[in-house]
Amino acid sequence: MRILQIVAVAAAFACTQAFAQPASYPDRPLRLVVPFTAGGNVDIVARIIAQGLSEQLKQSVVVENRPGANAIIGAEAVAHAAPDGYTMLLGTAETHAINPHIYKKLSYDPMKDLVTVGIVDEFPFSLVVSPKLPVSNLGEFIAYAKKQPGKLNFASWGIGSTSQIAFAQLEQLTGIDMVHVPFKGAAPAITAVASGQVEAFIVPLSVAAPQAKSGQVRLLAVTSAARERSMPDLPTATEQGVPLVIGGWHVIAVPNGTPPAIVDRLNHALNTVNARADIRDKLAKLGSAPAKSTVAEAQQMVEAEWQRWGTVVSKAGITAD
Repeated sequence: MRILQIVAVAAAFACTQAFAQPASYPDRPLRLVVPFTAGGNVDIVARIIAQGLSEQLKQSVVVENRPGANAIIGAEAVAHAAPDGYTMLLGTAETHAINPHIYKKLSYDPMKDLVTVGIVDEFPFSLVVSPKLPVSNLGEFIAYAKKQPGKLNFASWGIGSTSQIAFAQLEQLTGIDMVHVPFKGAAPAITAVASGQVEAFIVPLSVAAPQAKSGQVRLLAVTSAARERSMPDLPTATEQGVPLVIGGWHVIAVPNGTPPAIVDRLNHALNTVNARADIRDKLAKLGSAPAKSTVAEAQQMVEAEWQRWGTVVSKAGITAD
């Protein structure tokens, strides 16, 4: 009888361990939900990472674009999905750090309903202006804008987007006052700057660089802490007297309740993918730097960004309801 009891306990423990660490995971295709349209930089990053994860996990990782409502539609679909590790979100500042502060009736809470698996990449923003403006650096732009409060416009790729909130922080730091003009995407927004329809735009450096090289827009500053190796002659905003250090990032997130063993498995897979030279090269061409993080580090980063972006939103009084 004693032996039978020991065998039963051992069997129960083995079953528990098998449930906690499903050896067969993943045994079917996974979904990576992208809350933006196909073809843009976010989508391209997602497809690069999805291919790498497919190879690492030995299962297909299918990219599913679910755009709309400043990335809310895609984010809430994942937040409300089964917590089994088969549905992932390519999260951004919009999904995790901005929407909770500008939408009072948001159907998900990124701090409670999503678990951050790991950081995918990080990338710098930059300030571009119309070549028609009589300015050649950030100081001249600020002085020019201060002389015309409420008369100049700045573009964004949508209400509540990182581009709008980043420019709001620039306004707060410098005391300038400009009118927000949202567009449906970064491409039409930077085209409007080039044509002089709007005067300024904060946009990822990778989007601005080709336009600046051709003379269609003028680059005034990069918002990273140090100069970017890809454009060493472009000074940072901080160097020019404005402590604007802000950038974009992507993370992988899964529904809260996903078994920790699965979260750890996905984190390890993501870090392995990001360490590959071919993946790093592909992301570098998009102006992104792949990251490496533990689950705890990724979650801490998201929480810090939630606080930082929220402070800017609150001070600017931005709402989208």
